[in-house]
Amino acid sequence: MLSSPELVSRIRAANGDTQEGLARRLGVSYPTINAWERGRSEPTPRHRRTLEELAAELDIVHELVVLVIDDDPVTAELVRAAAAGLDAAISVESALDGWEGLVKCGALKPSLLFLDIMMPGIDGLEVARRLPSVDGLDHLRVVFVTASQSPDVLARAAALGTAVIGKPLELDSLAAVMAESLDAVPSR
Repeated sequence: MLSSPELVSRIRAANGDTQEGLARRLGVSYPTINAWERGRSEPTPRHRRTLEELAAELDIVHELVVLVIDDDPVTAELVRAAAAGLDAAISVESALDGWEGLVKCGALKPSLLFLDIMMPGIDGLEVARRLPSVDGLDHLRVVFVTASQSPDVLARAAALGTAVIGKPLELDSLAAVMAESLDAVPSR
């Protein structure tokens, strides 16, 4: 679920509203909208419902949770940069190894997973094979990221039915994958 400041900001951007305009639309004061958007106060449950309904009318989707499992922290930073340039409704979490990543998958229930193939310990291919045993990941999209050009590695990744993006990663490629996934995120 989007935070109240993010929800108010996205509604205003989608409608082209000023804070005053949104205040009139909701029947509240300008300082109230300002406080909600700056995170100084929270809308009442009734106003939060109204904001959620308005967001639904404007096709403002709820947050896309992205998990990056890669032993190179630069990958997660590139995904964060691509996400920041695309949409504030994308949150990016990371794990530095396969075991930590499996735990985070269970806890976060991400919609999109960027998964490095070549990692020490449990590699990305083994992580992908274990994902079906994690509850709540029915709609998880897995995208392998790899610097490997080995036909064997790429064939094993393809056999798992997931997309593969080569390293070095490009922001445009990452953003395109996230945009597709953001469009497919169901409202929560």
